[in-house]
Amino acid sequence: MLHVSKDRQLSSFEPELANLPPGSGSAAQYIQTVLGFLRRQAWVLGLAGLFAAGATGLYLLFAPPSYKATATVGIDTTKFQLFQPAGELIIDTSSAVESQLEIIKSEKLALEVIKKLHLADNIPASQGGLFGSSKQLTEFEYTRQLVAVLQKHVTVKRLGIAWIIEISYDSRDGEQAAQFANAFADAYIADQLDSKYQATRQASAWLEGRVKDTREQTMVAQRSVVEFKAKNNIVDTGGRLMSEQQLTELNSQLLTARGQTSEARARLDRVNAVVQSALSADNANTLVTDVPINDTIAKLRAQLIDLTTREKEWSAKFGSDHLAVINLHNQARQVRSAMVDELRRVGEAFKSDYDLALRKEKGLETEVAQAVSQSESSSRNQVRLRELESTAASTKELYDNLNKRYLESVEQKSFPVTEARVITRAAPALDREYKTPFKIAAAIFGIGVSFGFALAFVREFTDNVFRSVGQVERQLHKDCITLVPLWKQEAETNPAPPLVPEGGRRLVRSKGPAWAGINAPLSSYAEAMRSIKLAIDLNCPGKGAKVIGLTSSLPREGKSTVAASLALTIATAGAKVILLDFDLRNPALTRTLASQANIGFLDVISGRTSLADAMWSDQTKYLSFLPTITNGLFVQSNEIMGAQLTKSFIDKLRDEYAYIIVDLPPLAPVIDAKATTHLIDAYLYVVEWGGTKIDVVEHALGRAPGILENTLGVILNKVDMDRLHKYDGENKSYYVNKHYAQYGYTH
Repeated sequence: MLHVSKDRQLSSFEPELANLPPGSGSAAQYIQTVLGFLRRQAWVLGLAGLFAAGATGLYLLFAPPSYKATATVGIDTTKFQLFQPAGELIIDTSSAVESQLEIIKSEKLALEVIKKLHLADNIPASQGGLFGSSKQLTEFEYTRQLVAVLQKHVTVKRLGIAWIIEISYDSRDGEQAAQFANAFADAYIADQLDSKYQATRQASAWLEGRVKDTREQTMVAQRSVVEFKAKNNIVDTGGRLMSEQQLTELNSQLLTARGQTSEARARLDRVNAVVQSALSADNANTLVTDVPINDTIAKLRAQLIDLTTREKEWSAKFGSDHLAVINLHNQARQVRSAMVDELRRVGEAFKSDYDLALRKEKGLETEVAQAVSQSESSSRNQVRLRELESTAASTKELYDNLNKRYLESVEQKSFPVTEARVITRAAPALDREYKTPFKIAAAIFGIGVSFGFALAFVREFTDNVFRSVGQVERQLHKDCITLVPLWKQEAETNPAPPLVPEGGRRLVRSKGPAWAGINAPLSSYAEAMRSIKLAIDLNCPGKGAKVIGLTSSLPREGKSTVAASLALTIATAGAKVILLDFDLRNPALTRTLASQANIGFLDVISGRTSLADAMWSDQTKYLSFLPTITNGLFVQSNEIMGAQLTKSFIDKLRDEYAYIIVDLPPLAPVIDAKATTHLIDAYLYVVEWGGTKIDVVEHALGRAPGILENTLGVILNKVDMDRLHKYDGENKSYYVNKHYAQYGYTH
C-alpha cells in the first residue's frame, strides 16, 4: 500500500482514452483498455447477451413457418423475331436488366397480380382500430394494402451477370407462395407483350397515314413529269447548246486565274506593307521577314544583319557614342535604304503581275457569263425536267420504304414477340424457409447485444469518478500517497456496543475503521495508515511539530475516519500526537470518539475552560483528542479558523506535541478549510474511490489555491480491492490481497 510514483503509467479506461494522443500507445495498451472495459461491464454485457439470446430463442420458437417459391425468367436479346429487322435489339445493356427488375417490383405488376388472382373480390367488412374502433375499408384502401403486402413479400434478383431473373415469393403456405411467384412471372410476360403490342399498334396507325400521304404525293410528282414533257415537246435530253465539258473547262480556267490573281495580290500587299513599315520607323527587323527575296535583297539582308550585329557588339563594348559605332550605324542605314529601294522595284514588278492576272480573270468571267447566258434559255427546260424527275424518284422511294414498314408492323401486331420468357415455373415449397427467420433472429440478437454495448459505454463514460492511482495523478497533478482499503465490517447477529471506558475522558473504542490500526495492526488498512505517516515524515523533515490538515471535497468521503486512524497509528508508534476536530459545523469526529463530551475547542479558545479539562485521550496516553461542542449551527466558523487566537493556540500545541492532526471541513460546502492556510503545514486530501466526481474535486481544489499548493498528496479512500483490478488493468497484479497476506492479513 506504499506510494506509487506518478511516473508509472496506471490506466483506467476513460482517462486512458482521453489522454492518449493520436497514434501513440502500443497494441498491448489498447488490448488492456478493451479488456478492462469488458471486465468492468461484464455483467451488463452478460445480461444483454442473455436477453438477446432469450428474445432470439422465443422468436425462433414461436415464429410462423415461412415457405419460398421461385420462378425463373430469361431475357434473350439475340432471339430471332419473325418481323423484326436484322440487328435491332430491344435490351442491350446490364442497366436494362436492372430496369426490368424494377418493372417486376412495380405497383403496376402488383395490381395485375391482384386482378389475375381476384384478391380484391372479397373486401373485409371492417378493420380493428387502435382503441377497438372499426372502420369500413374502401376498395381503394384494401387494394393499396394488398399492393404493400405483395411488394413486401416478393423478391426479385438477377443471377450473377446472366440475363436470368429470379422471382421469389415467401408465404406461410407453400402452394400460395408458388401461385404468387408464377403470377408475377406471367404478369411480367403479359406486360412485355402488351407494351410491344401497344407500341406496334401506335406505329401502325402513324405509318398508315404516312403511306396514304406519300402515295398521293408520288402520283402527283409522276403526273407532273409526263405533263411537262408533253407541253415542251421533249422526247429525250440528248441535245445541248454548249457541252458540259466546255463549261467545265472554262470554270476550271476561271478558278486557276482567280488563284493566280489572289497570289499576285498577296505578294504585292506584303511588299507594300514591308515598305510602309520601313518608312514609318527605323526598324531593322521589319526588313528581315519572309518576303519573296531575290539575290540582291538576300545580299543586302546578310550585310544588314552583319552590320547590325557588329553595331550591337561594339556599342556594348565601346559605347554608342564611339566613332566606329556611329559609322556602323550609318552604313546599316544606307544598306536599309538600299533594301527599301529594291523592295519598291520588286513591288512594281509584282504590281505588273497582279494587273495581268486580274485582266485575265475578268476576261474568263466575261466568257463564262456569255456562255451561260446563251445556253440558259435552251437548258431551262432540261433543268426543270430533271428537277421534276428527281422529286418523283425520291417520293417513290419514300413511299416504298413506308409501305414496307407498314406491312411489317401490321404482321408483327398480329404476332407479337417479346425477349422475355418463363424458364422455370415455381413449384409448391415442401420445406420451410429458414433464411429469413434466421436473418430476423440474427437482427434481434444483434440489436440486443448492441443495446448492451451501448448501455455499457454509457455507464463507462458517465462513470466520472476516481478509480485508480493513475487517474488521481493525471487529473490532479498530485502524488497519490496510498490506497486505503474499504473497511468491511463483519456482520454479527447481536453486535456489541462500542467499548466506553469507565472514569476519565477516554476515547470510545469500537471495531470500526478508525481503530483498525489498533484492532488489526497487520492488516492492509493499517499498512495504508503507516504509508501516510511515512509520507508525512519524508516530506516534512523539519524539526518541531507537524501540523497536518485532512480535508476532502464533500462530506462522507472518510476524511474524519482517516484522521482518527492516522492519529492512532502515530500514537501506537510512540509519538505524541493530538487530534483536533475543526469541523465546527459538523463535528462528526467528536460524535465518534467522544460522544459524551460537553466541552471542547470553542470553550478552550474562549477561555471558559482549560485545555487539560477539555482533552480526551486513549489508553496509550500518546494520543490526545480535542473535541468540538456546538449548540446548533455555528455561523461564524470561518472567522474562528482565520483568527489570530486560533493561530496562537496551534503554536502552543507545537511545543507539546510531535504531530498535530486536524480534521477540517470539506471544501465544497463551506469555506472554513480555506481559512486555515496560516495554521496548517501540509494538507492531506481525501478522495473517495468510485464516489467522488472528478470535476467536483478539480473545482474544489481550483477554488482553494492555498490548499492546493500545500497539499502533500491525495489519499484514495474506501477502495474496493476486489474490484480495483478492473479499473487498473496495467497494474492489476500489483494490488492483490494474496501478496500482502504473506506478510500480514487482509480485512
